Amino acid sequence: MLKRVDYYILKNLALSFVVSFLIITLIMIIGDIVKIYDILFSEGSSLGFIFKVLFDTAVFLSVFTIPMALTIAVNYVYSDMSLNSEITAFRSSGISLVRVYFPAFLLSLFVFVLMIYDIGFLANSSKFNYKTELTKALKGKIYLALKPNTFYDKLDGVLWAKELSADRKKLKEVFFSNKNQVFVAKRSVLSDLNNGILATFFDVKMYSEKKGIVEYGSFDVYKVAFLVTKSNIYNKNEPRFMNVVELYNLFKKTHNPEALFEIHRMIALSLSVFMLSLVAFGFGINFARSGKSAGIVLSLFIFFAYYILYSIAKTFYHAHHIFWPLYLPDIILAALGFYIFLKKIRV
Repeated sequence: MLKRVDYYILKNLALSFVVSFLIITLIMIIGDIVKIYDILFSEGSSLGFIFKVLFDTAVFLSVFTIPMALTIAVNYVYSDMSLNSEITAFRSSGISLVRVYFPAFLLSLFVFVLMIYDIGFLANSSKFNYKTELTKALKGKIYLALKPNTFYDKLDGVLWAKELSADRKKLKEVFFSNKNQVFVAKRSVLSDLNNGILATFFDVKMYSEKKGIVEYGSFDVYKVAFLVTKSNIYNKNEPRFMNVVELYNLFKKTHNPEALFEIHRMIALSLSVFMLSLVAFGFGINFARSGKSAGIVLSLFIFFAYYILYSIAKTFYHAHHIFWPLYLPDIILAALGFYIFLKKIRV
């Protein structure tokens, strides 16, 4: 049965969690907007399209923003309580450290259920919608993804330019390849097609790979249609875009290893909230005197350390096709969290 102290701590944790989640989500969405600004706010983009992309971004990023917000909330609240000697007062009143942590466990349990639903049914679908919407937006406006001094190979050829105009439709010092032929042009002008771009090149020199890269032609004007390749079209039936029920049914029928990997990934990420909460609690009550800002930095460090371990585990799977490393970050954090917790209890 919850006591008044539980409600007090839980209220502070919940408020801190919601505020942290909203701030982190906003920051990450702004970061994503910077990366896709030219696509998102290009001419002809509707308000509905912009809202849908940003909403899908927030949903598939929530797999990381939710546990990050929980880590910050737990560390912030308990470090603040420790700094104000509330933890000491509770323990002097006979309230054990386990009981002090209990509200954080309840919040972690709620977040765990939220994560199960989020990662199991929402995140992968939103990731598919996000990628599909951006691909549709790029269709016929491929030039939006062009950058100076960078090879662009998402076409049925390769395009490179030393300089680009602000709208990316005018290029200078251009290199491009098409059907075993290589071209160098002084400048180029791009225009839209339904499934690509039409590039008009000026002062062109032509080379051929079959002829030992020897120049064998030059043109005042040369036009090439660059079309979007099929590799840019996403398939909703790929395991990385399926929900947990679809993944289970796929694995049951075909024993698809990618489906099993996605299921294990979902479980490991969902379980991480308990480990992150425990470590954040331990660090919060042990390093409170470092200050609130230091606690937030420490919380972010905890999460990013987990994410680095998680990324290494994913790489290990793709290299060796074994699943247990996905749980290794959880095991390491659990060991660290229990060690700090038990050490504090014995004090």
